[in-house]
Amino acid sequence: MKHIALAALIISVGFSGCIKDRVSNATSGPVPVGDRKLIHYWSFNNGSDSSSLAIPDTTIGGGTIHFSFAAAGYADAVSPGCGLNLRMLQDTGSGLRVRNPFYSWTLRVPTTGYKQPIIQFATQKSNSGPASNTITYTTDGVNYTSAGLSATSITISTSWTLYSLDFSSIPAVDNNPNFSVRFSNSIADTSGGNDRYDNISVDAFAK
Repeated sequence: MKHIALAALIISVGFSGCIKDRVSNATSGPVPVGDRKLIHYWSFNNGSDSSSLAIPDTTIGGGTIHFSFAAAGYADAVSPGCGLNLRMLQDTGSGLRVRNPFYSWTLRVPTTGYKQPIIQFATQKSNSGPASNTITYTTDGVNYTSAGLSATSITISTSWTLYSLDFSSIPAVDNNPNFSVRFSNSIADTSGGNDRYDNISVDAFAK
């Protein structure tokens, strides 16, 4: 199985609490998605708790987010959010804050009728929040794997950082109603800090 490209580079130019985005294979700006169509997007500007924040701004095929919490962990909105990867004329607004302790949260992003998805998102942590999240994905909706991933985790810093996940070389995720990506907490047994995510987009070609 070919590798998934996972890349993120940061610079220290501030913008609305964010850093300017720089990624591999581009001098600046988001990862090029070509003629792909935006099939799922979360700005997190229209919710306040885990139920409302799970609802995407736009979705084809019923995209949603599922949270798995430990003890008193929960999700809510954080303000300000980030200006990286803004879509659909949204503004910085707010972001998703996943408070520790949590086990994982799962991005359910069906690709029915679409192929070669690229997922992009911005992430940040509080001073005491988990410094990494492990990435796995599923093609059957039950079993999660990191097989084929060139990087199996993302490093989270106190500055907003843009990441991209390119699944275009994994045919099993194409035209798949069960495709999901899971972000697992590295320190779910502690009670402090939080991780934050914002402007999650999924772009894909029509099948």
